Amino acid sequence: MDETIVVRGRFPGETRASDIFLRNGVVTAVRRAGTTSPDIGSPEAWLGPVLFDMQVNGVAGITLQGGSVTPEDVAGITEYLAQWGVARWMPTLVTAPQDLLEHGCQVIAMAMKMPDVARAVPGIHIEGPYISPEDGPRGAHPKAHVRSPSLTEFNRWMKAAEGHIRCVTLAPEAPGAAPFIRAITKRGVLAALGHHRADTEQIARAVEAGAGLSTHLGNGSASQMHRHQNPLWPQLAEDRLFASLIADLHHLPAPALKTFVRAKRPEHIVLVSDCVHLAGMKPGAYSIFDAQVEVKPSGKICLKGTDLFAGSGLMLIQGVVNAWRTTDLTLSEAFACASSIPLHLFGLKPPPMAVKGKKANLLVFEVDSKDKVRLQAVFIQGQPIPPL
Repeated sequence: MDETIVVRGRFPGETRASDIFLRNGVVTAVRRAGTTSPDIGSPEAWLGPVLFDMQVNGVAGITLQGGSVTPEDVAGITEYLAQWGVARWMPTLVTAPQDLLEHGCQVIAMAMKMPDVARAVPGIHIEGPYISPEDGPRGAHPKAHVRSPSLTEFNRWMKAAEGHIRCVTLAPEAPGAAPFIRAITKRGVLAALGHHRADTEQIARAVEAGAGLSTHLGNGSASQMHRHQNPLWPQLAEDRLFASLIADLHHLPAPALKTFVRAKRPEHIVLVSDCVHLAGMKPGAYSIFDAQVEVKPSGKICLKGTDLFAGSGLMLIQGVVNAWRTTDLTLSEAFACASSIPLHLFGLKPPPMAVKGKKANLLVFEVDSKDKVRLQAVFIQGQPIPPL
C-alpha cells in the first residue's frame, strides 16, 4: 500500500527543522518543516545517519564468545543493534583457544549467508589472542590463552571464516608482530594495536609494517604507567594511526576523550561501543571471558573487585551524543566518526541518509537535559525498525 509519512527533525548543524517525506521507505522530498503535524519526530528532534559499530562482543544476554554460539545468535544481535540505529556492525571474537576461535569464525560465516546478517555484517574482528599477557594491558582476556602471532593459526581462522576476517587487534611488542602485521595487511586485513604495553620503537615498527588503527585507545593498558614513556603518546602522535574510542565517559573520562579527539583530529576518530553481552543487563555479578565481573549501578562493567574494565554497556548512539557534548566535535562530525569514517576505513560506502529517490537510512532522536538519547524512529534501507 502506498503511504506517505512525514518525518520531522533537525539535521546536524541546522537550527530549523526539516520535513522528510517518505513513500514506502523512499525519500520523495526534503523541505523546510511545514505547519502540518508530522507522523514522526518534532521541531526539537534530531536527524542522523545509521551507524556502523566495528567492535561488538555481544549484547542483551547474547554472547559471541565460546562454543555454544550459533548463527541465530548473530542474527539476534543484528536485530537488537538495528533497534538502536546500528545498520552495520563487526562481530568481535576475543582471546580464546584456537578451536573456539575457529568455531566462532565458522558460525559467523554461516550467519552471513542469512540476508539480514549479510547486509549488516561486512566481516569479523579478532581481538587477541596475540596481546600482552600482563595484568592491566590484558584487561579481561584470559591469560591462559594469550600467545604469540601465528600465520598458520590465522590461516585456519580465515578458512573457517570463509575469508571474512577484516580486522585483527594485537600487541606490537608480541614476538613476530611486525612480520605478522605485514602479512595480513597484504591480504586486506586491518591490523590494529591494542591490549599492549609497547614502547615507541615497537609501535613505530608496527606502523611501518602496516598497522592502521589503535583499538579502544586509552584502554587495554596498565592502570599506572610512566608519565612520558608509555604507549599512549606515540599512538596519539602517529598520524597514520586511526583511533577507536569508547565514548561512554567511563572508559575515557570527558577530559581524556576531548584531548584524544584533539590530538587525533576528527577525521582519524572511530567511535565504537565495545559492548559485551552484559550490555542492557541489570547491575550485579556475572561471568565473562572466564572471569568474574560486575555490572555497577553506573553502567560500568569491571573485573570484580577492580577498576579494570571488561567491555562496555554502551549503545553507540549514546556514544555519539557523549562525544558531541564533551569534545570539540560537532554533531555532524561525531556521527561521521560512527558511520562514514569507519566505513571508509574498510573500503565501504555509507548509505544515503535522506536523498530524494533513495531509500531512507536515518535516525530520529531526542536528547534530554541529562544528555540521554531517546530514539523515536530508525529507518534502514527504507525499512522502519521499532526502536528500543
